[in-house]
Amino acid sequence: MPQVKVKQEILGEKKKVFSAVKKYLEGRDTLSKLGATIDWDEKTCTGDIEASNFSGKLTVAEKSGKSTVEISVDLPLLLTPFKGKVEEELKKHLDRVKV
Repeated sequence: MPQVKVKQEILGEKKKVFSAVKKYLEGRDTLSKLGATIDWDEKTCTGDIEASNFSGKLTVAEKSGKSTVEISVDLPLLLTPFKGKVEEELKKHLDRVKV
C-alpha cells in the first residue's frame, strides 16, 4: 500500500496542539464524507483513522516549545494516482489549525 505522510510544526504545547487539531478535524466533514472515523487517545495525543478503503494515524509530539503533527495514511493501490492530492489536502488542513 502506498503511504502519504505529512508533518507540520505548530507553535504550542503538545496537549493544546492536539486539542486544536482534534477540534479542527471534528468540525470538518471531510473525513466523514469518506466514511472515516478517528479514534482519539487523549493520553498519548494520537488518533487512529479508520475507513473501509484506507487507514492512518495522527500523532502529536513536542520538542522545545513546538509540536509536530504527523498524519500518515495508507492508501489502497487504486488510489495511488491521488496520492499527491491527498497529501496536498492534508497539508492545507494542517495549515489552518490555530492553537
